Amino acid sequence: MRADRYLKLCFGEALNGLVGRRRAAASAVMLIALSLVVLGGFLLVSQNLNGLLHRWRERGHVQVFLEPGFTIPQQQAVADAIRESSEIDSFRFMSADEAATQFRNDFQELGDLLTFLEENPLPASFVITVRERSRNEAALLALAEIWETMPGVDAAQYDLEVIRRLELGVNGLRFVGMVLGGAVLIAAIITTANVIRVLVVARRQEIIVLRLVGATESVVRGRFLAEGATQGFLGSVLALLILYAICRIGVSFVTAGGSPLLPLVELQFFNALLFAQLIGLGVTAGLIGALVAFGGADSLE
Repeated sequence: MRADRYLKLCFGEALNGLVGRRRAAASAVMLIALSLVVLGGFLLVSQNLNGLLHRWRERGHVQVFLEPGFTIPQQQAVADAIRESSEIDSFRFMSADEAATQFRNDFQELGDLLTFLEENPLPASFVITVRERSRNEAALLALAEIWETMPGVDAAQYDLEVIRRLELGVNGLRFVGMVLGGAVLIAAIITTANVIRVLVVARRQEIIVLRLVGATESVVRGRFLAEGATQGFLGSVLALLILYAICRIGVSFVTAGGSPLLPLVELQFFNALLFAQLIGLGVTAGLIGALVAFGGADSLE
């Protein structure tokens, strides 16, 4: 039998079976969709957080905070040292008042707290952008250590610890998503297997006749495998639609919140590879369910 005729036959029979058992099939499709939404949701969040961390790391910013009682000569000495460094692309001085203004703009909900304090707690600082060739952890830490030892400097900070902790959180988030998504996916496979097993048992006599007249096992099993694959495909498409809606709502929420990290955030939906992975997982889950169902039904003979 030609491949196109074989596939047409299998999927035609599969669609007829799904329509005839649409309530049971719908439960399998929904469970597959739910498992992929859980797994895909965690992947979506971790993908965007990874992008944020990468852009944050690649900014190459170091902030040198001055002591509260720094003198003008000390400020000038620090500025000269920064200017003379070959690793520096640009820098600017930010006074304590400018830091307070920026804080109010970035954190509008918390900015009013500064008015209740007797003194401005934010220090003056130099905000430094490092050249691209030196935007690595070793180079940034070396520069920070040099500037920290200068008179009038309180601390030099590059947000390595924050980035490392966020990276651990992203990896943990991805692991939790895989565990939860995998657990629900197993439940989806079992549900798919039960749906298809009902069909196999209901048509057991027909299957026996087909085998007696010489039908190959691929022909006998093909329609049930196609049915499982179709359920998995429908579940993955439904999951992608749900995830897209969630993504759009998330983008609107982050944009409306006016986060200070918004310039670094480029929220995006899945790329082509993740699309293919989720659809492949859905189809694979349906196929495994069909194989389990057919094996269980054969044991009843």
